[in-house]
Amino acid sequence: MNELRVDERFSKALEAELVSRVQKTAPARNRRQARLWLSAGALAGAGLLGGIGAATAGLFTLPGGENTTPLASPSTTVHTGTATVELGEPPQGTTGIAMELTCLTAGRFEWPDGAASTCSDVDAASPTAGWSGYTISLAPGQHSVTIRTEPESRWKLTARYVKQERTEWGINAKGETYGVESSEKGTPDLIAVIASNGVSGYVYAEELSAGPAPTNPEDAAKNFSIPTPRELPVYLSDGQTKVGTFQASGFGGGVPANPSPSP
Repeated sequence: MNELRVDERFSKALEAELVSRVQKTAPARNRRQARLWLSAGALAGAGLLGGIGAATAGLFTLPGGENTTPLASPSTTVHTGTATVELGEPPQGTTGIAMELTCLTAGRFEWPDGAASTCSDVDAASPTAGWSGYTISLAPGQHSVTIRTEPESRWKLTARYVKQERTEWGINAKGETYGVESSEKGTPDLIAVIASNGVSGYVYAEELSAGPAPTNPEDAAKNFSIPTPRELPVYLSDGQTKVGTFQASGFGGGVPANPSPSP
């Protein structure tokens, strides 16, 4: 029972990391479109992780992920059209603002940094499909967030100040690092994934990589071809105990060390 519970928490953390990573690496693009490109190419499958935000709401934090600590009570407001939500003065130690947006009608909703999420009528009718989560870095002097949308679009926003701290990678008995990769730290020896059998574990980065990954969707379409799918062994963090296999369908390597800004 304990092992199963840990796997469930690991899986939830992987999912949170994946969503956060898409938001961070493609801020100027529609999040759903970016997610499709990343999972098909640069992330080498939906189980590959890296990025921020896994510890929000008490989730298990992966080694190398970011631990998110709420510093203030959430503020929840409902608006129609573009609106600015005042949050008051940020507490000492604040590094970002965590937001949860629920669309109440169909529309396109733009976050403060230019990222955007869209909702259809079907999404707006669902309590889960119409939800989006995003965390932005706190700018000097910032005490509010603005959501831009069409005049007739209705939405609900819950926002709070948070502190994000990146955790260290784990190190196994062989001296190998394991966890998630990030633009700040780079790539560990063993990268966190979920195997095809649903078990959480790690694959070796050198086996996952199949050549340089494109830095944006245009490069992927013009200059790169998706490598042939490969089946890789998944291990526990010791790098020896095999627990399953991982279907690598893309380039691997995740976010490049120095990602190019989105146009």
